[in-house]
Amino acid sequence: MLSDNQIFIALLLALVNGIFAVRLGLSLYR
Repeated sequence: MLSDNQIFIALLLALVNGIFAVRLGLSLYR
């Protein structure tokens, strides 16, 4: 069973990866 801390870290990593992917996509689009 996952702890709250592990869930929080997973969500934070997903958010950072999402932002990085969007910025990379925008830079490649331009």
